[in-house]
Amino acid sequence: MIAEFIDPAILGFILVGVMLFAIFVGFPISFTLIFLGFVFGYLGFGKLVFYLMTLQFSMVMTEQTLAAVPLFVFMGIMMEQAGLMERLFSAFQMMLAKVKGSLYYAVLFVSVIFAAATGIVGASVTILGIMAAKSMNRSGYDVRLAAGTITAGGTLGILIPPSIMLVVMGPIMEIPVIDLFAAAIIPGILLASLYAGYTTIRCMINPKLGPVIPEDMRAASMKDVWIEFFLGLVPPAALVFAALGSILFGFATPTEAAGCGAMGALLLSLAYKKLTLSKLQEALVKTLEITALIMVYYILEVKVEIMMFGVN
Repeated sequence: MIAEFIDPAILGFILVGVMLFAIFVGFPISFTLIFLGFVFGYLGFGKLVFYLMTLQFSMVMTEQTLAAVPLFVFMGIMMEQAGLMERLFSAFQMMLAKVKGSLYYAVLFVSVIFAAATGIVGASVTILGIMAAKSMNRSGYDVRLAAGTITAGGTLGILIPPSIMLVVMGPIMEIPVIDLFAAAIIPGILLASLYAGYTTIRCMINPKLGPVIPEDMRAASMKDVWIEFFLGLVPPAALVFAALGSILFGFATPTEAAGCGAMGALLLSLAYKKLTLSKLQEALVKTLEITALIMVYYILEVKVEIMMFGVN
């Protein structure tokens, strides 16, 4: 074994350097981690690495907290299919129609609400792009700042609880998921506030970046706007608060809260008459796809951890 001639710490640094180089060159992350896992694991531990990997994988997959991953994913997908994000965005942009840069605020506000509902990035970015981009273009918003706001807002899903990333990283770092959830709330809201502050300053310096919404895009009745805002905000906020609050206050484990949240999202979609057999099947397939990708990445992370530090 090469580890007999090279310090394991140096071998670990070489591993990190090769991994970063391969990723920056453009190799897929999954295949890069798999290849480096076998090569450097064998160089460092010999045949023992395969036994360590098998043992560690078995220990990881018996972690009950990971059962919350598909449940939180399903909860987010069902809430998206209920059309609550579109309703909330439309109502919020009409409420601030006379404010410069209002669509930036609408994007970030909706991002925070549904970051707490989805827990993932891709879905939020896609839906926000579809909803907001059209309104921003019609209102004459700056394309680069608009795209940056949508992208930045969508990434809040991996930070604001119940984040799937935190559920996955908890067992790896041997930190309770409840503690990670509690620690991520303020940073997530602070990050969204910084995004909003940045767009505000940019629009103050150059008002052309975020003009007021045209007259033809404004609501005829503010009463209807408030009704839409209420129907779009209260149900998801109540569901998220019930799921997240039960975790933070110790009433339920993350897995139990995720199960209740998934059931609540299903009932919410049914109440809004958006639930059909085809949409339910689509949601289940998406949940399966996303969960499989997350778990594969999780296993690869464990493999790299074994190569660098051995088994705990």
